[in-house]
Amino acid sequence: MVRVLLGLVAVAWMFASPAMAADHLFGDDAPLKITITAPFPALVARAKYAINPFPATLTLTDQAGAAQTFPIQVRARGISRRKVYCSFPPILLTFDKQAVHGTLFHGQKKLKLVTYCQQPPDYEQRVVLEYLVYKLYNLITPMSLRVRAAEVTYRSSASDPGVTRFGYLIEDIHGLADRNQREELAAASHQVSLAQLDARATTRAAMFEFMIANLDWEFLASAPGEKCCHNIRLVAAPGATPATARAVTPVPYDFDFSGFVDSPYAGPAPGIPIERVTDRYFRGFCAMSPEIPSVAEEYRSRRADMKAVIDNQPQLTARFRDKTDRFMDGFFAVLDDPARMQTQLTRHCR
Repeated sequence: MVRVLLGLVAVAWMFASPAMAADHLFGDDAPLKITITAPFPALVARAKYAINPFPATLTLTDQAGAAQTFPIQVRARGISRRKVYCSFPPILLTFDKQAVHGTLFHGQKKLKLVTYCQQPPDYEQRVVLEYLVYKLYNLITPMSLRVRAAEVTYRSSASDPGVTRFGYLIEDIHGLADRNQREELAAASHQVSLAQLDARATTRAAMFEFMIANLDWEFLASAPGEKCCHNIRLVAAPGATPATARAVTPVPYDFDFSGFVDSPYAGPAPGIPIERVTDRYFRGFCAMSPEIPSVAEEYRSRRADMKAVIDNQPQLTARFRDKTDRFMDGFFAVLDDPARMQTQLTRHCR
């Protein structure tokens, strides 16, 4: 009977939907232990100018020490981090679906890996902080990209000891869409209007960007004639189009220019009246201001949970933890004061 049950479980796993498969990877917070073997010297040397893929292998080691190795492809990704700021760029992992069938990576095709960027320890702390940004938004809404922490060793050959750093995988947008019964909109080819955005979801996302002091985003086209959007993906119910009123939910990503992360290379956004990247400036829409009080309550109700996520992150040093706690206290001080809510949110919309 036990063998029959195990067989049924295996069959069910084989035919699991992509969303169910993704839950095995992103439904657990236990850090992964990964080794990626690839021609990293060549990848890094070309990263500023090219994003061509390289053959590689990924070895996943479980807590018992058992290892599984898969063939993958790796390439540099991103723009500013790849071209300007990082000596080691973020990378994209492309899986052979057949090779990872029935494993932790079952159903995955492409996953973003956020890497260590630069050697100094403070840079790794920024990677930990950006990972926590995703975890905080997960507390607010399921319409958020999930992440999985990993201890990643990057090496150029089997004999290379490599370098091991904290990193994290980011859920593919299709995984988010599947588990929320949504579809991604190919927004890059559309002009999305304010009327097409879900007011509650959009205010929730704008509040989140305010919380982390991030101005490096845009829910709509940033200028007439430009395509949508910047550091935002859009999802909607199946069958909806960008023309469907109040159907579209913005999904934020890429937070290294936020005050929460406070990257050494980040600075105040041009055209915004702030002096430091850690200054908050609300850019929600005035047409959606009636949503602000109830959305603020959503955030206030998760304050203790957010603090726990930050304080219980083992890779975060005491110095960065205390600084981050104080930064978050500043956000909640605004939400706890009706007068500041009016001046810094409701009257500060666009």
